[in-house]
Amino acid sequence: MDALCFDMYGTLCDTASVTRTLRRELDASATHAANIDATWRRRQLEYAQQRSQMDDYATFREVTADALDYALARHNETPSAETRNRLLDAYDTLDPFPDALDALDALAGRFDLAVLSNGNPAMLDALAANTGIDSRVSRILSADAVSTFKPTPAVYEHAADELDRDLDDCWLVSSNAWDIAGASHAGMNAAWVNRDNDPAERVGGDATLELPSLAALPDAL
Repeated sequence: MDALCFDMYGTLCDTASVTRTLRRELDASATHAANIDATWRRRQLEYAQQRSQMDDYATFREVTADALDYALARHNETPSAETRNRLLDAYDTLDPFPDALDALDALAGRFDLAVLSNGNPAMLDALAANTGIDSRVSRILSADAVSTFKPTPAVYEHAADELDRDLDDCWLVSSNAWDIAGASHAGMNAAWVNRDNDPAERVGGDATLELPSLAALPDAL
C-alpha cells in the first residue's frame, strides 16, 4: 500500500479563508482584506524558503507571524496586540476545501493517508482537529522535525522514514507547484492539484499526475 502525503495549507485547507477574520477584526472591505491576505500568504512562503536558505530555522507559527506583521505594515494597518493575535489564530480554523474530506474518505483503505506540512505540530494538530482531518489520516508529519521547510529534500525524506517506506512508494499531494517540484526532485511521486491551471515550475521535478481538484484524485489513482 502506497502512502499519500497531503500538504495542508492551500491543498486540504484554504488559506484565503482568513479573509473573514481580517474583515471582521480590521473592519476592512472585501478587497482590502483580500489584498492583505495575498501579501500575508506570499510572505509566509517566501520567509519559510529564506529561512531554509539561510539555515536560520524558526517554527512555521513564527514565520506566519512575521509574514502577518509585514502584510499589516505593507497595507497600513496597526492593530492592537490582541487583534493581531486573533488574526494569527485564524490559521487554526481555516476552512477545508469543499472536496477535501470527501476525497480523503474515498481514498481510505486504499492508501496510507498522512499530512506532510511546513506547519509546526501545534498548528497542524489544532487545524486537523477543527476540520476533522485528524480522524481521516494516520499521521500528521511536520517539517519541524528536521528544522527546515519544504521543498528541502530532508522534509520529504523524513516523511518516507516515518512512514517506513521508500521515497518512490510515497506520493505528495499538493496544490503548490513548488512543493510538487520539490517532492518529485527528492524522489517522491507527486500529484499536483492544479486548481488554477497554472504552468508547471521550471525548476525541480515534474508532477506524476496533474488534476484539477482533490475530487478527481481517487479515480486518477
